[in-house]
Amino acid sequence: MRSIKALALSVVFAAAAFAQNDRGTITGTVTDPGGAVIPNASVIAINSETGTESRTNTTGTGNYTIPSLVVGNYRVVVEVTGFKKFTLENVLVQVATTNRVDIAMQVGATSDSVTVTDEASVLKTETAEQSTIITGKTINQLPLNFGGGGGSTGNIRSPYLFNILSPGVANNALTQGDTANVNGLPASTFRVQVDGQDSTSQNDIGWTSTVAAPSVDMVQEFSLQTSNYAAEFGQAGGGFYNFTTKSGTNQFHGSAYEYFTNEAMDAARPFTNQKPRSRKNDFGGTIGGPVWIPKIYNGKNKSFFFFNWETYRNKIQAAGTFLTVPTTQMRNGDFSQLLTGRQLGVDIAGRPIFENAIYNPASAHPVSATDNRIITDPYPGNVIPLSQMDPVSLKIQALIPLPTNNAITNNWAQNNPNYRRQRIPAGKFDQILPDSSHVSFYFSKQDTSQLTNADGLPFPISAVRVQEIYGNTARLNYDKSITPTLLLHSGIGYQ
Repeated sequence: MRSIKALALSVVFAAAAFAQNDRGTITGTVTDPGGAVIPNASVIAINSETGTESRTNTTGTGNYTIPSLVVGNYRVVVEVTGFKKFTLENVLVQVATTNRVDIAMQVGATSDSVTVTDEASVLKTETAEQSTIITGKTINQLPLNFGGGGGSTGNIRSPYLFNILSPGVANNALTQGDTANVNGLPASTFRVQVDGQDSTSQNDIGWTSTVAAPSVDMVQEFSLQTSNYAAEFGQAGGGFYNFTTKSGTNQFHGSAYEYFTNEAMDAARPFTNQKPRSRKNDFGGTIGGPVWIPKIYNGKNKSFFFFNWETYRNKIQAAGTFLTVPTTQMRNGDFSQLLTGRQLGVDIAGRPIFENAIYNPASAHPVSATDNRIITDPYPGNVIPLSQMDPVSLKIQALIPLPTNNAITNNWAQNNPNYRRQRIPAGKFDQILPDSSHVSFYFSKQDTSQLTNADGLPFPISAVRVQEIYGNTARLNYDKSITPTLLLHSGIGYQ
């Protein structure tokens, strides 16, 4: 899978741009105590975690829009001559969502201030788009089945499994989230975007979680849009996944995690009374913060990094069904245990034909001196002499596993050794330039090594093969506010 996505370059007026790519938007109207609009008021959105500022001015109709905001909590500050400075805390900006924040100013000196600390409403009033937003906090609080049970190989943790929290999602969502049906539409008709980069698998859409999934601990939040998409999110039938990844903040943060299962905690399988080996481990860690080099560079409020590494390891002994293999006696040519004594009929010479009797092809002879029809004789005792067994066949027979019980049929328990190894290193770098423009770069690589058609048979009679799957995702974004009403957003990516 190697395809270079087209360079996406767009220049939009802030008053008309709503929720581009994985970013959010704050929009609203500034009025005086009498409800009259206030033009040319200064509006600043300040990211509470990084201190990044995004500025604009209200238009002649008192309206303002601050688009292309990174997901997170913001503080909105409004200043205009003749009115008290207004500050609204805890304005939550979510992925691909527009928040309407209308502000009523109070008459007074600009040295006075009014601060509102209540959380702003996130009720959608600007678009008819239907979506469910899953935050990183929700992902960490809810259980996530990463391994399956018993001898299943399992998978690295997948954020797609959380699509079952969205209305209208059904089918295999609990075990394989990226093959779920959304609003009754066929599976594998969705699209995926990570930090504005189309990351949908070009080989097979259903493989997206295997080749280009963002690590769970790298996800800030994501939106599953199910209907009424904006025009920029076209080409999607069964849902549009819009991921935004974590960035560093002014504080250093890190985490380490380990999720595991072990057959010691499993119940034994019925009939075989075995516990297939199943030791799944999903582990990794994150670290993020400002770029800081002692006595050389302090990146607080301007340079940030975030790095995540997740690894999945599993080596199992999967319990399959019972199959039939030759017994020790049969391998030496003795098939006497197959004889039941039941007579099925007689041959053309009038001799009895017994069930499971084996006939010697080398004994072919006419029925009699007057009857030239050919018959063969059964092996005495149903035993084939080793001298009549082909040496090549005996070599192949030696590769077939020995029985695991004393039965004649269904005497081999198919315990297949299998494994799956996956890893997702990912990182993000954000830089605020001196002109307040914002550059961000995201990169991740997902690779999977696994066995397919594992059957427990030795080489060369096994159908097993080693499968290597990998995918890279990279995205470079640049945002610059040219004037209070003109924003430049450009992005280039590779997947």
